Amino acid sequence: MTQYFVTPKKDSRKKRWEKVYGRTTLPIKYPKPHLACTQRWGETAVYYLDTTAVPEALLDRLASFEARRAGISYHEARMNVRREWLIPAEGCRVEKRAYLPANQNWQPAFPFLQQVQFRPAH
Repeated sequence: MTQYFVTPKKDSRKKRWEKVYGRTTLPIKYPKPHLACTQRWGETAVYYLDTTAVPEALLDRLASFEARRAGISYHEARMNVRREWLIPAEGCRVEKRAYLPANQNWQPAFPFLQQVQFRPAH
């Protein structure tokens, strides 16, 4: 499975991303930018942040930024951020990486079932 990441090209933008996101590489949902009409940037090409691949703490941080910027409640901003977060495509570079889950070991849902003896079917 592949995952796509976006990084800024300019150093000034890297510093801003480090300040806002706490990192300079962000996972995105789709490899190509989408044309979106946003209130903040107008009609522009954007990448969608993969909100399933970033830590909860980052989403909470983005929600606090969004709540302050839009003047809405933190809870409402948190729901909006979890739905989608747009990154302007201008000045960004896309990287493709093989996706490896952080934890290869999976935990069975019911560990005790491994000890249950199966009865032969009649």
